[in-house]
Amino acid sequence: MISKINFTDVNPISNRETSLIKKDLYYTIKNKDFILGKNVKRFENNFSKLSKIKYSIGCASGTDALILALKSLNIKKAEEVIVPAMTYISTGLSVLLNNNKLVYADIDDSTGLISIENIVKNITKKTKVVIPVNIYGQKVNLRKLREKIGSKIFIIEDSAQSHFAFSCFNCKSKTKKICCKKEKNDQYADISCYSFYPAKNLGAYGDAGLVATKSKKIYKKLLSLRNLGSIKKHDHNLLGMNSRLDTIQASILNRKLKSIFKVNETRRKIAIIYDDKFREFSHIKITKTNPGSVRHLYVIRTKRRDALVKHLFKNKISCQIHYPYSLNRLKPFKKLAKRNNNLKNSEKWSNECLSLPIHSKMRLHEVNRVVGEVKRFFLRK
Repeated sequence: MISKINFTDVNPISNRETSLIKKDLYYTIKNKDFILGKNVKRFENNFSKLSKIKYSIGCASGTDALILALKSLNIKKAEEVIVPAMTYISTGLSVLLNNNKLVYADIDDSTGLISIENIVKNITKKTKVVIPVNIYGQKVNLRKLREKIGSKIFIIEDSAQSHFAFSCFNCKSKTKKICCKKEKNDQYADISCYSFYPAKNLGAYGDAGLVATKSKKIYKKLLSLRNLGSIKKHDHNLLGMNSRLDTIQASILNRKLKSIFKVNETRRKIAIIYDDKFREFSHIKITKTNPGSVRHLYVIRTKRRDALVKHLFKNKISCQIHYPYSLNRLKPFKKLAKRNNNLKNSEKWSNECLSLPIHSKMRLHEVNRVVGEVKRFFLRK
């Protein structure tokens, strides 16, 4: 009897990591250190060290991270925020919940990343912010984006799927398995937002998020915004949110942070195997990816997507669709965007994209089985 291949695995990477997490949780509960406890600051500091972004502010979720980022920039109601049409709902939702004008940009057909050329076409005098999404684990070329849009428009980087990915746009590596040039993206983004949803490369055991910035001014404002507009208890100077990072989740994340580079590298190795195997398939399209991607998702495209999904589930292989609808096709968003432009690539991807299993505990025989079943599907009459 064949065993099921899971889409992802949210368990700690080792028994030792599990033991250390339990120890930290016991300490937090014993000392009743629940609200903005010691491990929150400890995690924020450690995240800043690894990401090389000076200031990190933990919050309740990735969605809240985006909302807090927008609030910190004082974006007015009439001002516009450009987002990719092909992304998770939180990217667009944060703009609408902040009462800003939502503008869609189409994506690049080969990478799924927001099209910089399409962003430029959508810029008006009212454009205040661009939110590029590092979808599937790959960074947007922020250097190029900044050159195109200038210094007056804010960049909020949606890094929910790209923990510790790096830029690699001019890689000379022949194998494309390693990156020969790492470029820090924080010099171009004003704010970066992260989600630690359990299925992420760095995942909590519940909801959690983080906002990172190089600006001390923005940092101080975010500290207040996430805590009901207060830094000192009962002294409220802003209309803030109740969006503190839970100390229990911070404790878990701080332990899992130590293994994130190992997790990312394992995913890269699995993705390389997939790439090599699927390259010979004329029936599917591989997502163009640079070596700096952390491969949060492995996404292929096929016009026979829905039938392939049924075949994989029938053979006990889990898969998902990211995403079955572009934002402009979602009911709450249809009439709320400022302009609905030609979004043909986003809509095509939503009809064809399929995410295959990939996680740090996946074994080679499981990867080969996934490839084998995809191949068997396309070879059958």
